[in-house]
Amino acid sequence: MRPQALSYGQADCGAAIVNVRRRRLSGFGLAFLAAAAFLEILGGSHALADDYILGPQDKLRIRVFEWRPMAGTTVEWAPLTGEFVISTAGNLSLPIIGTVPAAGLTLEQVSDSIGERLKTQVGMQKRPNASVEVSEYRPFFLTGLVTRPGKYSYSPGLTVVQALSMAGGIFGLIDPSLVNLQRDALVARGDLRMLEVERLGLLARQARLDAITEGQPAITFPSDLALGADDEIIGRMMREEQDLFDTRQRSMNTEIDALNQTKLLATNQIEALNSKAVSLAKQIELANKDVGTVNKLIAQGLTVSSRELGANQNLAQLESQNLDVALANLKARQDIAKAEGDIADVRNRYRVQALTEAAEVRERLASNREKTATTRALLENIEARAPAAAASLASADGQRILRTTIDRIVDGNLRTITVSDNDLVAPGDVIRVEDQKAATPIRTTDSGIKPSLSP
Repeated sequence: MRPQALSYGQADCGAAIVNVRRRRLSGFGLAFLAAAAFLEILGGSHALADDYILGPQDKLRIRVFEWRPMAGTTVEWAPLTGEFVISTAGNLSLPIIGTVPAAGLTLEQVSDSIGERLKTQVGMQKRPNASVEVSEYRPFFLTGLVTRPGKYSYSPGLTVVQALSMAGGIFGLIDPSLVNLQRDALVARGDLRMLEVERLGLLARQARLDAITEGQPAITFPSDLALGADDEIIGRMMREEQDLFDTRQRSMNTEIDALNQTKLLATNQIEALNSKAVSLAKQIELANKDVGTVNKLIAQGLTVSSRELGANQNLAQLESQNLDVALANLKARQDIAKAEGDIADVRNRYRVQALTEAAEVRERLASNREKTATTRALLENIEARAPAAAASLASADGQRILRTTIDRIVDGNLRTITVSDNDLVAPGDVIRVEDQKAATPIRTTDSGIKPSLSP
């Protein structure tokens, strides 16, 4: 395709070219000066952004010129003049020369590449000059806790605070239609705090019941409670459960001590009865001998029968007393057995009570986990639908701080950079405004760090 003659808006350059045409100078001095002046004017657009690295979605304004010294004129390659957008693949699609890589290059590098490719494609002896400037920078993006997240046009020298102001600032005015969501978020956060208090209380109670059922001398609290022992509420929970455990131990030990005292009395009674039984056995033995002697004397006619009656009555009385001692001994042994059974019953009664209560605690913990998961999912849904409304509540209770970061491609790699208000924004950046929970001493096994429960 034949290049077209250029019509200039710059008066001094146009005059120089007209002068060259009219005089038809055989030398190239004046022509060279005119071309140099023209190219200097075209090169002004490069001075502002020589170091700017191009990327997809950048729109470039390209003008390609060729100086023909024999004709003393400058012509423009019309097909290559216009605005072109860098594709997502990072290339420019240009007439005549085809695809030209652009992403990751400077304007000067793209200009040199266009001129070199045109020279090679057409077979020119001298590389034509290409003027390349950015007519529209690729957009940057704002997301997170801003009033109007989305895509915005970039302008050189843009700072973070200026970019945020384009989106209405952080939080901004909450739409009246979001008031219900804000109220739901407030209720959900209150429910989460209540559920967390309930969960910690149940954990403390479960630790006490485990100590009872396992026969431990003291309560071993889980790490969720031990790490937050300095917190007023958690500390009070632990003290109350420890007091209940100690009271229960004292009550059980009092009952057991009373039963042990009964056992001791019965044991002492058995010892006394055994001694009495030994004495009666000796008396019975003597009484039996006396009865035998009396019977012999009666048989010999040496004594009267009334003496026989008295000896037999004495023996019968001693045997009756011996039987009473045996029965008392048996009853004392029964008292000891009953006391031992009562001691076992006392221990079992307290253990059964603890097991029953532990089953109830497990059910309540399971219910607490389900309610917490549901409430947290509801809150996350609210934060996703209306982050500004939810975050305004977080900032009000002082539990969260804001952080602004930029996702930026650096040397082909995505990097996340924490920035301040006066840091510069680059085209293609993704600016994030997020709320971040402050660290607290309370931790959980399933959901990470939790807000402090102290007022």
